[in-house]
Order: sequence, then structure tokens, then C-alpha cells
Amino acid sequence: MRSSNAFPLDDDIVSQIMGFSPDFRTLKAIILVSKAFYRVFQTHPKVITRAVAYTIVGPALPQALRVIRYPYRNYVTQEDGPIPMSAACPEDHGPPVIAPNERNMLEENASVVGKLEDIYSLINKDRMSRTSVLTVDESWRFRRAMYRIMLYCNIFPNFPCDGGDAYLEEDDESLQAIRKLRTAFLCQYLANELQQLASVVRFLSSIFQNCGSDYEPGSDLLATGPSGALRTWETRSYNDLEIHDLDSPDASWTHGYFDIPLRKIWTNRGEVAPSEYESPSKWILDSVNGADDRCSRCASPGGLALFTESNWCRFPLDLTNPLKDQLNHNSTLTGPFEAALTPFLASPAEIERFIAGLFALRRREYDGWEPAHSYCIQCFARFVEDHAWMWFLQQRLRQGLTPPENCWYGWNCRMQTHNLRHAKTKNAALMRPHKGFQGSCGVAVSGVKREMFASGQYPAHGRTIRLST
Repeated sequence: MRSSNAFPLDDDIVSQIMGFSPDFRTLKAIILVSKAFYRVFQTHPKVITRAVAYTIVGPALPQALRVIRYPYRNYVTQEDGPIPMSAACPEDHGPPVIAPNERNMLEENASVVGKLEDIYSLINKDRMSRTSVLTVDESWRFRRAMYRIMLYCNIFPNFPCDGGDAYLEEDDESLQAIRKLRTAFLCQYLANELQQLASVVRFLSSIFQNCGSDYEPGSDLLATGPSGALRTWETRSYNDLEIHDLDSPDASWTHGYFDIPLRKIWTNRGEVAPSEYESPSKWILDSVNGADDRCSRCASPGGLALFTESNWCRFPLDLTNPLKDQLNHNSTLTGPFEAALTPFLASPAEIERFIAGLFALRRREYDGWEPAHSYCIQCFARFVEDHAWMWFLQQRLRQGLTPPENCWYGWNCRMQTHNLRHAKTKNAALMRPHKGFQGSCGVAVSGVKREMFASGQYPAHGRTIRLST
């Protein structure tokens, strides 16, 4: 139907155009453009609002709406049992009426789920792309499971709702009651849906396991939900999460947070639980890109575990000491190096910036290495080790380093590991000299050489660059 003010498009077409708005802010801007757009929206507010919500969330919109509409309360103190709890606010596939106060919550949750999908895709689907390349069906399975996990974590927080003790005996009535409620809630889903949920839970667990080193991740971390996992990925630590005492990671309140109810459901149904040896993406993905790829240097198989420019952020810098040989046992050196490296461990982007800096310092034997190529962890770790000292030396030269007298034995000097005076007064050689070179044949980095290093130009091969300790 053509609009009464002679707008050049039919109302139905205008309505569809408005429905393709990427977010509600854009929709509002479109409505304010002209009276024609405003009138069309006033005629079809529910249809247009739902279309925009679908654009933001995707086909998992029913699950996303349930997260923000669920009547949260402390079910342990309720007497109506677990069935009303699991049946509350069902996943309605009918046309929803989305209230204005729900739109911000939808967008916030969709942002969390979307970022986690990008991470999931990078780790499990295609290591070459930082943004999700999941198919429509794969994305729907992932997001549906993620929103259900989000709802579960909101209903069952990692601390008792009444503020009680999270460390309870196994036979405590409150603990048994909450476990029954968790089991009853998950029991509402079909077998394949539970398998998809368990697959996504394993993905969240891998984030906590690989992004922090304070202690072995437990169920209390999973109870922080998708938003907790995303914060852990972005900050590489658990520091800003509300979790139990680090000295007591096995708080009984969250022990077996997902495992216990899932095992009970599969046992009661007579179904075989997914094996821990199965790929965590088995129930989500239909295919994987680059699963048979090999290392560009040694040709060893690696698949998704290979490192390339798009996934440098996965390299475990915080779990390794990339200084060479005896240098990583030199107490006068490891402290300053750790202090210089720590800021680059704060986020995935900083880790990528650090490794990009190493590629800018490539030594002659690494001329053929390119950021876009793929490398196994052994080859890539050797590359990082062979360049981390150069990066550190560059940092110290920029701070005004004046190297002391050279150490004849260089970086493999064992005296630097136990003789503090030697470590402080001698310069550890960081390039192994050629055969036939005797004594202090290296070139100390000073004057012109320092300027060459800062500009990315290095002394001739076979000479020695020294690092002050």
C-alpha cells in the first residue's frame, strides 16, 4: 500500500527496510528521518521491532528473550518444586512484543554472545579469521546453547542467593535441593540440545583454563557465565570475577555445576554421555576449515592448533619464559624482562602487538617467515625465543642503556645464574658466536651500533650483540 503522503515506496517495503536496521539506535534514527518513516513504524511497531531484534540476535531470539524475561528468584526457598521453575517463561516461538526496556538488555547479551562466537570460530572452526565463519545452522546451535547457559547461570549463581555459606557438606539439604533444581531445569531439553550445551560448556571451560594461571579452573568460574568467560578472554585473568577464595576452588555450592546434573540426566535417560576425548565442537559444527593443515616450516600436522597472524593471541606467553638458555635463570635479568613483558599480556590485542614487534625484528635466518604463514607451537616458540631478547634489548636501549663489559661465554654463561656480582657487572652475549671466534670478539651495542639496532638494522652475522643485566 502506497503511503498517503506520496512517499515513493509502499509501506510494506519501507517496513522491511526498517526491519533490517542493525540495532535499535539505528532504527530510532530512521524513524526520525521523516514523518513517512514514523507513520510506517506506528502502523507496524511489533513487526518492525521483532525484525530488528532478529537481526541483532538471530534465530536464537526465543532463548535470548527468555534470558531477560525469566522471573528470577531464590528457588531453594520456594515450595512449588522444580517443575514450575523449568516451565516458567517458556521459549515462545510466536511473534514477541519487545518492550523498550528489553531492547538494551537484548543488545548487551547479543554483544557478549557474538564476541564469544567469534572466539569459538577462531579456535574451533577457522584459525585464519578473527570473525565468525560459522554457517547459519552452526551459529544457531552455538547461540541457542549459549543463551541457555546464560539463563542457567543467572538462575543458579555461584554464591547462594540468601548470602549463606558456599562451603557445605555433601549431605546438606540446601546443597541437595539446588542440585535437584539444576537437574530438573536441564532436563527440559532434548538429547541433542544437551549435547550442544555440553559442547559449549567445554568451550567456556577452555577459555578459563587457557587464559589464567592463578589456579586450576573449577566450576565456580563456569558459574560466572558467558560474560565471565568473555572478561577472562579479554583481560587474560580472573581478577575482576566474583569467584570463591582462590585457596578453596572446590566450593561445594558450585562443585559439579554442569557435570553432576548432566550425568544424572544421561543416566536416567539411558543415554551415553559425550566422551571427554571427543572434539568439543562435534555437536555444533558440521565442518572445520584447515583441519589437515601443516606447519609452514617443519610440515608437522597441526590443523587448528597452528599459529598464524589471526590467532597469535592464543600463544601462551604468560606460561613460558622466552629468554634464551641461561638468560632465563639470571635473576637480575628475569625481573626486568617480566616487568617489560607484563603489559603485553593484558589482552589478546597486546599479545598480538608484541608478536608483531618480534616479526619486525626478524633475524637473517627467519627471512622467509611471514605473519600470514602457519607454524606449529615448537617452531613458533623457537621463533619467539630467538627474538624476545632482541625486543627486550631494544626496549632497554630506548631507556638509555649503557652496556657494561662483555661476558666471554655469552648467553650460555652458567655463572650468571648463581654469581650475582658477575650477573650485574658483565654483559650477557645474546648471539652465539661462530666457531673460531675467541675471547670477547663480540661487538658491544653502543654509539652507532645502538642507533642501528633501534632502526631495525643489525651488525653483521657472526658478531655478538650484548645485553646489559
